[in-house]
Amino acid sequence: MSLSRQPVKVLLTFISLGIAVFWVWALFFPPSRDNVAAVDDTSWSIRANALCQEANLQRDTLVDLRRINTVGPNALSERADIIDEATAIIQKMLDDVTSQQLASPQDQKRVDTWRDIFQDWINGRIAYTAILRTGENAPFAESMVEGSPASTLIDYFAQANRMKSCGAPKDLAV
Repeated sequence: MSLSRQPVKVLLTFISLGIAVFWVWALFFPPSRDNVAAVDDTSWSIRANALCQEANLQRDTLVDLRRINTVGPNALSERADIIDEATAIIQKMLDDVTSQQLASPQDQKRVDTWRDIFQDWINGRIAYTAILRTGENAPFAESMVEGSPASTLIDYFAQANRMKSCGAPKDLAV
């Protein structure tokens, strides 16, 4: 074997060995996939999802499928009233879901953060109905949290904790 081929063989051997070690690690010792939004107390998530499902059923009774331009001069005010009723249901749902204290301080902090974001989103709904009552038919503009719509973070937390019913309602989506 010539002297010039020896370093190439050694280099290729190390590269092959490195690739093999990487795949053994990747397949058998992967990094943790802990979700930063997930709470450890699954009973809390189950209870929360049940409360949210009930609230969603209550909100479903408020559906108004009339077109705003065919209702009459009080259409926006009527729409604001319906949104206020739905928002009251959502507020009670959030209060009920977050009333239970979690055992883990880390879990409680996650829930408190979610509650704060959700409450800000609810406050946006309240401000929106005030705009509707002025006669302006503006779209609902939800608040942003760290560059994302608040509803995205609300939904992320709900999905991470297997409580899809607790996601942000889409009743004001355009």
